[in-house]
Amino acid sequence: MLFAVTADTSHETNSDQEAAKPPKIGVLGGTFDPPHLGHLIVADQVLHALDLDKVLLVPANEPWQKVGKRKITPAEKRLEMTLSAVGVAKSDGVSSKGLAVSDIELQIGGPSYTAVTLAALAEQDPAAEWLVIVGADAAAGLDTWHDTKRLQEQATIVVVNRPGADFQPPTGWSWDLVEIPSISISGSAIRRRVSQGSSVRFLTPDPVIEHIVDWNLYRD
Repeated sequence: MLFAVTADTSHETNSDQEAAKPPKIGVLGGTFDPPHLGHLIVADQVLHALDLDKVLLVPANEPWQKVGKRKITPAEKRLEMTLSAVGVAKSDGVSSKGLAVSDIELQIGGPSYTAVTLAALAEQDPAAEWLVIVGADAAAGLDTWHDTKRLQEQATIVVVNRPGADFQPPTGWSWDLVEIPSISISGSAIRRRVSQGSSVRFLTPDPVIEHIVDWNLYRD
């Protein structure tokens, strides 16, 4: 007589089941020149709205869309400011708030392309589910990005937009929409205020302000 043998999973706990789930990781790329509270708010809102395991802030090595348009702070300093903004001592360290910083684009070198970045991140964590966080304006131009077909296959696009704003979803992309508070903070405004000698307190974390002062950034 043959007996069927089945696995007894009654002893598995919720934590065991959660551990078996692939991690969901958000990727918020940018120049971060400088990182500011708007970046942190976006990362935190998406983290909780979509129940992500963490959100990676990824400073661009060479932001190809901005090169030649203005002076850009060296990548190593922008990385250091981003680490300070998140409150972690090194790349890929995760803060208590679920935010982390990756230096992957500095490791790759050259112009920074999201499709290339995601491929490198996926090599480091093949089981992860990747979500790329962009603003509504950036989402409208997704079809102009480098290697869009590859990017469509790699990740879900998370579009952040202010409540009630009109938004047309990008065609051909897997996407989610997260509404966030309207935030009127930008890197360009902070750079301008610093150049004018105005205060940027409460626009960017204090450790970032200390870097700006110590390195004499944005004065010219």
